[in-house]
Amino acid sequence: MTYHAKKASVSIATSILVFFFLYMGMQGTANAELDTLASLWGAFFIKLLVAEVIANLIIIMIFNLVNKLATKESSPSFSDERDRGIELKAIRNFCFVFCAGFFAAMAALMLHQPLSAMFHIMAFDFFISGLVLNLSFIFYYQRGF
Repeated sequence: MTYHAKKASVSIATSILVFFFLYMGMQGTANAELDTLASLWGAFFIKLLVAEVIANLIIIMIFNLVNKLATKESSPSFSDERDRGIELKAIRNFCFVFCAGFFAAMAALMLHQPLSAMFHIMAFDFFISGLVLNLSFIFYYQRGF
């Protein structure tokens, strides 16, 4: 497994832990009032974004340290055309999944679903699109572009 694929695997594990830890705190918000509901979900998304960034920074630093000790090789200091191509394909996949989830959330509103349904769809869309990003990295690095 390449360095980038291992890094993406660690990032997937971190995202799963952070998302479900924060999402479990949002259970029971379906019965909240409309203005309270929007405020709660706004706080959830801000917390999720900040927690994802901080957790990934810390975990990637720990991963780099452990990887260097275990394999005696440092992280790649440059990226070539292959790395940039893989990154662009992974970001493309992320965007497709995120847009599909966004449209699903808007369709839920169009079909007169409760506002909480739209927020749940958006939360899972954010999570799933992040997984698709990292799984794309793993797939393209294993396949060789």
